[in-house]
Amino acid sequence: MPSALTMDSLLTEAMTWPLEDRLEAAERLVASVPGDAAIEEAQLVEVHRRIARDRSGETVRVSGPEALKQVRRAVLGGS
Repeated sequence: MPSALTMDSLLTEAMTWPLEDRLEAAERLVASVPGDAAIEEAQLVEVHRRIARDRSGETVRVSGPEALKQVRRAVLGGS
């Protein structure tokens, strides 16, 4: 009689799979989790708000390196 499949044994086995198979399994697992409609709606509202601000010129854009500098300054302090 085969032994019962446990979460640990499944994950141990899955970690030996090729990268593409692991990515597909992860995507399928995430897709199987039901979403929260209220959260998804709030996210869409925020995305549309940000797009509108960008299109109106209200948003100030900075380069990636400058953004990282600003984050480091904010987190680590200093100038």
